[in-house]
Amino acid sequence: MEDGTLAGQGLTVMQTLTYFVGAPILLFVVISFFAYITAKETRKGSKKKASSLTHID
Repeated sequence: MEDGTLAGQGLTVMQTLTYFVGAPILLFVVISFFAYITAKETRKGSKKKASSLTHID
């Protein structure tokens, strides 16, 4: 503790769970959803044409 500072109120159990468990899980789900949607469009186009990384001529 630094000189001249006073500790504030602690977090409740619900606040702790919301901030440190709920919010990260929600952010992970939202980011994963957008990544899935953008990759889905890419996968549609790549099935028509063989990629040089996955196909040997």
